[in-house]
Order: sequence, then structure tokens, then C-alpha cells
Amino acid sequence: MEDGILTEVKKPTLINEVIDKIVSPRGFKKIKANVEDFDTPAKLQRERDEESYIPDITGVINGRKSYFELSLKTEKIRQVVTKWKLLSRIAGFKRGKLYLIVPRGHYAFTNRILDQYPIEAKIIRV
Repeated sequence: MEDGILTEVKKPTLINEVIDKIVSPRGFKKIKANVEDFDTPAKLQRERDEESYIPDITGVINGRKSYFELSLKTEKIRQVVTKWKLLSRIAGFKRGKLYLIVPRGHYAFTNRILDQYPIEAKIIRV
């Protein structure tokens, strides 16, 4: 597991559960995740920005790369918005999607951010 902005707050067991119950069953291949036993996704960085972001999970289906992010409540809203915008744009360039995996109790937080900012993402409740 590598460090990146917001990466340390994610629980490895939750990421593994998302891979087993959501990503793999949907047919995604070449899965990378920021947990042990998986290759780590590439760090992403905006131009003129020192902060780097590591997606929680990436996967490829039909030649299209998609990104999966656990959406957990945090005080670091600016960083969450920046990361999601970046992942959403990159997914669009690669003809993929950004999926926000929302555990119980975090849906209102996620919805509030998506209502306030122009982020193209599909929500999956778990």
C-alpha cells in the first residue's frame, strides 16, 4: 500500500470486499488496488500540483479503464473533490467510469458533494 492524499484513511478489508463483491463479478480484469496482494495503481497528479492521488481500485473491461473509490465521510472535502474530479476526467478520457462505492452511513455525504460539484460518477451502495 502506498501513501497518497486520502489513501491512509481507507480500510484494506473494505477494499478487498469491494473487489470480491463488486469489481470482479462485473467482469473487470487487470485489477489493481492500493492494498497488499495487488499491484498498486499509478499515482495521479494534476499539472502544477504537488499532491498525488492513488485510486483505491482500477479495473479494465472491454478495453476501458474505470476507477473505484470508497466514499467515506471526511473533513478533507477539498481533497476529496479534487481527487474525484481528477479520476472522473481521466476515466472519461479512457472511456471508462468513476464508481463511488458508498458504505451504509456515508450516502448523504457523497450525495452532497456530487450535488455541489461537477463530478461524473456512478454510485454503488454497499
